[in-house]
Amino acid sequence: MNTWVTRRQALRLSGAAAIGSFGLWAGRSVAAWNPANPPPGLTEQNTLFKSLAPFRLGEPIAKDEMRISFMGTSPLERKAQMATSVFVELGNGDSFVFDAGMGCQVNYTAMQVPASRMRRIFLTHLHGDHTSDLTYIYSFGPQRDGKSPLYLWGPSKSYVRNPWYGSRQYPGEPEYFDDGMIEFAKHFREMNRWHSESQSFVGTRWESAEGDGYDVFATELNWATGDRPLYWSNNAVLQNEFTHGWKSSTPWVAYEANGVRIKFFPAVHDRNGSVSYKLEWNGMSLIFSGDSKPNSFMLKALTEGQTGVDLLIHEMVIPAEVWAAIATGGGEPSSASLLTARAVQENSHTPELALGYILAETQKANKSPRLAVATHFQASDSTIRPAFDALRSWYAGAITIATDLMVFNVSRSRILQRRAVVSDYSPTPPVVDERAPAAFAPKYSDPRTDPNLNPYYPYGPLEQFSPFLTDNVIPACSWDSSGFQCTHPYSAYNPPPNPPGVAATARARK
Repeated sequence: MNTWVTRRQALRLSGAAAIGSFGLWAGRSVAAWNPANPPPGLTEQNTLFKSLAPFRLGEPIAKDEMRISFMGTSPLERKAQMATSVFVELGNGDSFVFDAGMGCQVNYTAMQVPASRMRRIFLTHLHGDHTSDLTYIYSFGPQRDGKSPLYLWGPSKSYVRNPWYGSRQYPGEPEYFDDGMIEFAKHFREMNRWHSESQSFVGTRWESAEGDGYDVFATELNWATGDRPLYWSNNAVLQNEFTHGWKSSTPWVAYEANGVRIKFFPAVHDRNGSVSYKLEWNGMSLIFSGDSKPNSFMLKALTEGQTGVDLLIHEMVIPAEVWAAIATGGGEPSSASLLTARAVQENSHTPELALGYILAETQKANKSPRLAVATHFQASDSTIRPAFDALRSWYAGAITIATDLMVFNVSRSRILQRRAVVSDYSPTPPVVDERAPAAFAPKYSDPRTDPNLNPYYPYGPLEQFSPFLTDNVIPACSWDSSGFQCTHPYSAYNPPPNPPGVAATARARK
């Protein structure tokens, strides 16, 4: 193996005006590095990203290609990078979301991805930084054109024995937690109950859809055997009667429909119960690792078959020493912070050198991916170059490092890398679902159609308020005598009872 810059030297790497012209910040100690007062030449920007040709929104996707957009690429909160999410579009019209980490919805909106294109979400594991934006996707999708069920895939429960089981301090703790996809989905549905009910004064289901936009259908994948997936939905018809064309009885296959096959295999991350995914379509394939330590499951997935995968999306983390130094403000990391960073890496992640090694093994087997993309990485000029040095010490094939809004078009003849050009003030994505605008009547609606009684028909915007609240609303005519709310009074209001303990007001609503 060739030598490369040391981890200590990695902290001294500076940015440059263009790719390929990075230089060493020589002669300075680690303790002298301070992000608030960087040395000359150190730039916290991403020259690699800026060097890419632009991708313009609205570009159609060819019928024979895949388009992969990175909507979140960081393991930690950063203004320039959201947490992990990858959006895959296929030329047959299908689209899939892989992970939904914190902040990624901002990039989906910036990329003008409609809610109806985000109804199939594959989760590699149930960490908050890979699932937290599910709440927004779920909560507001039905207010847009996501008026059909949300489908989730994810791993089965961990079967890690709870060390607090039988403890006198925690007598109610179970021996094993129900910490798999189905229990996640059940509690997720109920966690969002107040939101989903409160937003159901408008239509949340297309008439021809198989269920409501607030229905959840979860598929739990057995991370240990790959066999016998479990299914659950809050909608009994969805769970028991609706025929899902994507169900597969083949082990290690999560989804199969319309010429698309999505396989899964174990990942090694933090706790039992993480998976990686492999999507196959039109003679092409991509692998998304999710978070994982380097493992032979990945090597097998990369080297099986006659050819290598077209696109490998694999996590990679900066060296523990660098992570610890950045976490302590750029100074010399304490022994405790360094030990913690090393423990996290040992527990959960793939270092730069390890990813290089995995790729070198694929090269030995003559199964190198056409392009490898490292993600889950704090990408900027000061981290990218030392990462490339580490990767290149093992691997000479095509590789790049992702950041948010990178877009890859993959066909059999080429892989096109670009950067999306988006607005900082993007509007709500358009309605594109072909079933629009035929929506069911709202769950909370007023049946009276007389516009003199209900100018909002079929909506009943006040149907969920008790008089205790509405009798204390300042009348619209007080603040806008010519406005719609004043000139079109809502007389169809049928208030629910006041909650227990709240005295009904005597004044009738006018």
